[in-house]
Amino acid sequence: MILLMRSRSFLFYLLAFSGMFPLSLFAQEETPYILNGSTIQESCNCYQLTYDQMFLAGSVWNKNLIDLNESFNYIFSVFLGCKDLNGADGIAFVLQPIGTNLGAAGQGIGFQNISPSVGIPIDTYQNFDYNDPPYDHVGIFKNGDLHVGSPNTMAYPVHALVDNPNIEDCQWHTFRIIWDANAKILSAEIDNVPRVQTHTDLVNEIFSGNSRVFWGFTSATGGQSNIQKFCTALTADFTTPPGQNFCAPADINFIDQSTSFGTITNWWWQFGDGTTFQGQTPPLHQYPQPGYYTVMLNIEANNGCTSDTLKRTITIGSIPDAGFNTSPQIICANYPVLLSDASHVQYGTINQWNWDFNGSALVQTTDSSLTKTFPIENLQIDLVVHTVEGCVSQPASKTWNVTEKPATSISVQDACYGDPVPLSATNLTPSVPIRQWYWLTGDGEEDSTSHVKHYYPGGGIYTVTEYAVNNAGCSSDTLSAQLTIYQSKAKIGNDTVVAFGQPLQLHASGGEFYQWQPASFLSDPNIADPIAILYDNFQYILKAYTSFGCPTYDTIHIKAYKGPAMYVPNAFSPDNNGINDRFHPIMVGMQSIDYFEVFNRLGQKVFSSQGDGPGWDGNLNGKPQPIGTYVWLIKGRDYLGNIHSEKGTVVLIR
Repeated sequence: MILLMRSRSFLFYLLAFSGMFPLSLFAQEETPYILNGSTIQESCNCYQLTYDQMFLAGSVWNKNLIDLNESFNYIFSVFLGCKDLNGADGIAFVLQPIGTNLGAAGQGIGFQNISPSVGIPIDTYQNFDYNDPPYDHVGIFKNGDLHVGSPNTMAYPVHALVDNPNIEDCQWHTFRIIWDANAKILSAEIDNVPRVQTHTDLVNEIFSGNSRVFWGFTSATGGQSNIQKFCTALTADFTTPPGQNFCAPADINFIDQSTSFGTITNWWWQFGDGTTFQGQTPPLHQYPQPGYYTVMLNIEANNGCTSDTLKRTITIGSIPDAGFNTSPQIICANYPVLLSDASHVQYGTINQWNWDFNGSALVQTTDSSLTKTFPIENLQIDLVVHTVEGCVSQPASKTWNVTEKPATSISVQDACYGDPVPLSATNLTPSVPIRQWYWLTGDGEEDSTSHVKHYYPGGGIYTVTEYAVNNAGCSSDTLSAQLTIYQSKAKIGNDTVVAFGQPLQLHASGGEFYQWQPASFLSDPNIADPIAILYDNFQYILKAYTSFGCPTYDTIHIKAYKGPAMYVPNAFSPDNNGINDRFHPIMVGMQSIDYFEVFNRLGQKVFSSQGDGPGWDGNLNGKPQPIGTYVWLIKGRDYLGNIHSEKGTVVLIR
């Protein structure tokens, strides 16, 4: 079987290193670095060690030998590329006394087989034959041996990034190398987080008493690849003293905090107001007016490299205008009040609120709101606000007459529609006079007296609310109650006719209970739908009422005929005067009409209907028919199912 593996599965050898360079121990030359292999210089202090191409190796070595009897704290930025799954192989910081030539490509990261040496590699690929962990890792090794667990493992590898398996994330990361010569501790941090360290006497245990070594970076690709870079530190930075006041007019003390791998030789300051200064420590800078000022700083190192421009906006604060609101607006005794900030500042940020209550109770908060209760008193609240920049406002002041809230009770009564409804409220705190009562009657109306008589627009359930306000404006709690307006609407229907002895079904509506008067000839005078059997004309009066009472009345007139019969008039006048305009039969004791038809003297049918319709209006197809005599035919069934048929004539009169 042939096993195909990625870049580090290849065994590479170390290219020969050149001899020692007896350079100055402390001075940094104008161009102090030796570049090898695929390395290119991208900027004054930044180097690309490998392209995103397979089987490359690159290294950068500082020409100047350093003395390990002295401590150092080197800060770099590293970039491990953008490919995670198929990215390789990594970058290594190396100490060695041999020379400044190129190391080998592949999984040895250019560090493999350099001996004696100490390397701190950031390894971005798992080589199983090296016992690598599956995540991007950092460790400490000696003598060019990257086999995890071998005698040359000085610090076992851990995640390069805390809780993140991938450092090939297209981002720059801080890589700090620290050597404590007194404690004999070599350690590494990534993004300011300690990752690995070893307690080893490097001079005697690794370099056989030789304290002078070269430092540099190596990198390599093999069957997989990535762009891999590093930069030496050259960062402009400044701070201001703790407690510095930024309130205009302000005298600002700028303190340089720039860092460089070498010696900083020049500083160029711009203060955002058109003034400049060259040097490390500018004098106190005066800003007479508030505003936002962009301060810029550049530095130059002794190798001629110039930093990127640091731009930092500082705020010279203006005096804030204090203000606040209360909710509710009227402050009442022993009732929670929300005090909320309404202050404003043109330049700066308010970060402290000092509340003063009657000049004796000072509350200092870093929250813009405060909830508080107050006793019965004459109250004055003052608010003073402070800003981050050190500016302080004049006090904002408001006063109140804090009084007790009134307490009330509410009383309502159910009623019939049309009757006045009494709504009553009582002051339960006689010592707190009521200035105004407020009622919402539940039907969209309002009132403002303690005792109300209200007329509701219809039956139903209404929710009534009430509250009262004292002379200082303190409101009682809002109370609510429900009342019912009962309403009946007695209704029987239209007057009607009935045949002697024919059962007539009556229908009542509009109430919960019913009473028919008189009770004569009814199956039950106390239900909605009794049956009447009549032998003469009769009148009934219906009383409809509710459980609360509230009666209403309706009347029906019933005309009784001998029958069953069909009564047909002998003339009609369709002149639209509202009197006898239509020709139709009057049915007494009839259950249904099969047909009702009208013919002219030529035998032409001019009207036909079924059922008890409105009748003939004297037209045919919308055209008025002439005056004269017409023949009618009718057929129907009575309430016993017997068939009745009649015919006759009618005279149309205009």
